[in-house]
Amino acid sequence: MDDQVCFTKLILCNNIFPINLICCRQSVEVETQMTSVERVLEYCELDQEPPSQVPPKYRPPSNWPSHGHIIFDDVCMSHSKDPHAPLALNHITLTIQPHEKIGIVGRTGAGKSSFIQTLFRMGTLVHGQITIDNIDIATIGLDDVRRRISIIPQDPVLFTGTMRSNLDQFGDYSDAEIWHALEQVSSSMTYLLRIDYLI
Repeated sequence: MDDQVCFTKLILCNNIFPINLICCRQSVEVETQMTSVERVLEYCELDQEPPSQVPPKYRPPSNWPSHGHIIFDDVCMSHSKDPHAPLALNHITLTIQPHEKIGIVGRTGAGKSSFIQTLFRMGTLVHGQITIDNIDIATIGLDDVRRRISIIPQDPVLFTGTMRSNLDQFGDYSDAEIWHALEQVSSSMTYLLRIDYLI
């Protein structure tokens, strides 16, 4: 092989390497972007939630729940609509009296979070009924259920915004009502807080 042919081959190889590198980088970038498209398509195929609102004649009274009497009657809950999926809650029956404080304990995977999710109608209720103050929560809209009950999570979360937007995200309460609630929770901290304080 003469020197000119060898030199030409080296130059061509040297020019092809960056092109191969760019091609590999672009193929990885396209694959990464397609993952986002797959995720969007999966979200499009999710089952529709029940209606967020029901006709006014089926809505609970404006002061519901006023007592907090909760009854789980033979509740079975699954995280899937598949009839053969394993149950997260299996035939739970209990009554929580008004003003009663309860604790839910158990190992990982025992159903603690699933129990709370059923109150917010986030799982598939396979069997049974949940009533709060004599109203079956399956018969009312999701807005009424999810706006009128709340939980205190184990790990507190503050969202970007003001203290007011974290305490009253729907703007339902006056400043005086928010201050009253803060004073009831911790009178020693209220003088440090401003409702319009950015978090």
